[in-house]
Formats: sequence, C-alpha cells, structure tokens
Amino acid sequence: MNAPYFEDYTEDWSYVTESTVVTDEDIAAFVELHKFHTPTFTDMNYVKSSADYGARMAPGLFALCAAEGLVLRAGLTRKRGIFLMELSPKFQKPVFAGDTLVNRVRLASKKMTSKSDRGVVVTAHEVVNQKGEVVISYLSTRMIRTRAYVEVPAAAA
Repeated sequence: MNAPYFEDYTEDWSYVTESTVVTDEDIAAFVELHKFHTPTFTDMNYVKSSADYGARMAPGLFALCAAEGLVLRAGLTRKRGIFLMELSPKFQKPVFAGDTLVNRVRLASKKMTSKSDRGVVVTAHEVVNQKGEVVISYLSTRMIRTRAYVEVPAAAA
C-alpha cells in the first residue's frame, strides 16, 4: 500500500491492518525493558491464582505500542508522516498472551496548517481482539505531507 497524502484522507477513508498475535515472550520482554515490575506482570503464580486475571495480561502501553506497530507495519505513514503529535487512548478491556489484535483505522478529522505542504490528520482507532471486542480505542494526531511537499536533501556533514 502507498501511504496516503493529506489529500487522500476523505470522509470515508478507512483501513484495517493485518493481525498480530500477542505472545507471552513479547509481554515479558516489554515488562523487563520498561521495568513494569509488579506481580500483575511478573508473577505467574499470582496471575494464575487470581480470579481477576487467570492468564498473563499485557500492560496497556504494550497493547497500544502493538497497535501503533500495526499502523507502521502497514506503511500508513511511510514517507508521508512528518511526526506524531498526540495519542489519546482509552483502555477498554485487558489484552492477554495469545490474543490476536487488529487495528481498525478511520479518518476523524483533518485540517491544513499554515504551510501548504502539510496538514494535521486525526484518525480514530479501534483495536479489536479475536472475539471482536474493542480493547483500546484512541485518536492519533499526525502531521502529514501534502502532494506539495518537496524533500530537501540533508546538508552534508
């Protein structure tokens, strides 16, 4: 897929990403890298004996990162996104090891900036598990290139 320019985001624009499977190893690596050292994420005996969990739960930020990874893997911002301005997630259901996630994306709004070569695009996301449950919903605000954008080579060092 070619990433959309600002002009390509129309009222009916939407995209559904490929799926990804959340693995126990991925959760463990994220927990260790970001020091989420609480029994909820590190003590499997605690998790399995709790009526609240029963399986390894992913931190919400892990699930959000996985969702954004699906957007990047799809190439939705490749060579078009200038920068990510804001994310506003709502964590609605837990994500567990073994869950399969997809990210359903649609245009929420867009507006031009004062520069003709870029605009601000807000997309609405629903991260859905294999049961069809929305586990995270969020808005993503990005600065996106228009077709008027001209790539300026970086100055030689």
